[in-house]
Amino acid sequence: MKTAIGNGRDTLETRADKQGGTDREIQTIMVGLSNAGKSELFERLTGEYSRPGNWSGTTNVDSDWRRMPNSRAVVMDTPGLDWGHIPSALACQWCQNLPNHGTALLVNAHDALSLDRSLYLTTQLLELNLPIMVVINMIDLLPSAGISIDYCSLEHILGVPVLPVSARNNVGIEKLKKMIDNFNSVPSKTLRYSSDIESKLSAIQKILDLNGCQYNRFMLTKVLEGDLSVIKSFNLNLNDLRKIDKIRGTDINYEEKINEERHKICEDIYKKVVKRTHPDNYVKLTRKIDQILTGRYTAFPVFFLIMFAIFYVSFGPIGTVCHDFTKNMISRGIEYPVNFLINQLHFNEIFSSFTMAVIGGLSDVISFLPQILLLLGSIGILEDTGYLARAAFIMDKIMRHIGLSGKAFVPLLMGFGCSVPAILSARILRTEQERKLTIYLIPFMSCGAKIPVYLMFLNAFFPKYKSLMMFSIYLLGILVSVLFSFVFRKMNKIEENPILLEMPNYKMPSLRNSYLRLWEHCKDFLERVGVIILGSSIVIWFMQSFDFSFNFIEDSSKSILASLGNLIAPIFSWSGFGNWKAAVALITGLLSKEAIISTMSVVYRSDNISLNEALLANFSRSSALAMIVFILLYPPCVSAFATFRKEAGLSSACISFVINSLIALVFSILTFGVSNLLFSM
Repeated sequence: MKTAIGNGRDTLETRADKQGGTDREIQTIMVGLSNAGKSELFERLTGEYSRPGNWSGTTNVDSDWRRMPNSRAVVMDTPGLDWGHIPSALACQWCQNLPNHGTALLVNAHDALSLDRSLYLTTQLLELNLPIMVVINMIDLLPSAGISIDYCSLEHILGVPVLPVSARNNVGIEKLKKMIDNFNSVPSKTLRYSSDIESKLSAIQKILDLNGCQYNRFMLTKVLEGDLSVIKSFNLNLNDLRKIDKIRGTDINYEEKINEERHKICEDIYKKVVKRTHPDNYVKLTRKIDQILTGRYTAFPVFFLIMFAIFYVSFGPIGTVCHDFTKNMISRGIEYPVNFLINQLHFNEIFSSFTMAVIGGLSDVISFLPQILLLLGSIGILEDTGYLARAAFIMDKIMRHIGLSGKAFVPLLMGFGCSVPAILSARILRTEQERKLTIYLIPFMSCGAKIPVYLMFLNAFFPKYKSLMMFSIYLLGILVSVLFSFVFRKMNKIEENPILLEMPNYKMPSLRNSYLRLWEHCKDFLERVGVIILGSSIVIWFMQSFDFSFNFIEDSSKSILASLGNLIAPIFSWSGFGNWKAAVALITGLLSKEAIISTMSVVYRSDNISLNEALLANFSRSSALAMIVFILLYPPCVSAFATFRKEAGLSSACISFVINSLIALVFSILTFGVSNLLFSM
């Protein structure tokens, strides 16, 4: 868990605590089930965007702390927890680390319509011996669902503050901020189990006390359940371990028994605090919608129709108009100052070449930003409405039949945004083999950085069929990942694990949430353009404009870049783009996929032709398709590779690099051959 606060500020460990009890920092952790609205609460509290999602684990796994404005509280958003079960390691981390650096506070977020399911998590949190505040979110949906909640009774039963809010409508948020900022630790009530369990917990407690162990009630229950990771953390001697085994016995499964009793406690609490004021029309409407969206015969047609509609909006007439408008505005914005420097101030030939290459490369990349935002914004709206969780559910049915693990679908779906958080989110998978397989598959998912590269070629060669072609490109990536998964699973004999997903309630998308999401995507894109793309454009221009004697040259075929590109260009000869210019573009694409555009803009363009015209002059339709397929399947950027190495090891990362390269080369050769045959008919 990272503990960095904000942008480049000191970490919690290195920053000194403020003096005085009331000035100590309040470390607030947002905890809850998937779809409880934690991320939206996080945004309201901090004013900063957190990457939400309608399935467990889609929030950034290594989330950063963010400070509440004008407050002594810092807040961290965490991944949604599967079915309310807290991983033992995570619970131990909270208990052992947080209280050492200020005041810790757990904010337990609930979906007001799913209180019956989410109370189980609360019963576990109460046992952590940490301060807790319960927040009932989405209260604006209660009237239409015919539900009322007695918040005072719930507060009395749990013994912790309970606050109703609506993050989407900004109801109760200011009161929540004040409660967090003025929070004083209040001991929560202990929910009691049956006499049999309580007596065994007391016996285990005596053994731990004699050994001077630090523990809480949650850890006691884990010892009784036989959780080896918790038991080992106490470093008990063999004699004490035998005593614990004797206490536990062998005739009762205490994990199931404690689970049953917790559910019974939650059921009793729910009956006392939740009342239905009229028939549940909201649930009936949800079920009717689900009959269509997840129905046996309608689910897949509706899914593909929705996906195609998104691609049509993003890359069809609307997306094209946005792209053309942006490109024209950028061109006009840079044309006059550049012409003034060159024509009026008579800057030399080297400056003219540098300016046209670098600025032209940047403008070609930035012009695709509107279409990227349209695609990612549309997918974000599907997240907000609750449909993407259902999409994961219906896709799991067919994925498992062809050998792909159902649980792997969640991080794979994230891979369409960015490979880095997708690889990190694979931590939610239970087995090591399944996690490694999923990480191997993520690079085949077409991340958002590849979108402008596809569009660069499609605008030149297939302008009338961009929507269909983009849809096909994404489907090809999925198909290749499925084939690879099937082979991998056969070789390693991985058992199937059915996917477990919490189906969220349908909600109207939040305008504020959509704005924050798009702004985050836009900022991230422009940061990459400003750092990686600008830097690579300058390096590529220099290497293309000078020879090894550092003489400025007009014939780029004699440049440093051409010499290096010619070394690997023969590899791609059977794919139809075996020239040094395409080769060096693919190399820079390993830094960032958008760098392919800026590189090609530098090496292919001249003062008198556009990038489209340059591509048409140097590629055929078949070679363009082959290069698109190669870019789709070849290794991801260095950031993703570094994350892969961190999560799976250097050897696995290198193996993945080689596998992706070989698969990309094979499929690009096949694409070139088949498309040549089809276009000649």
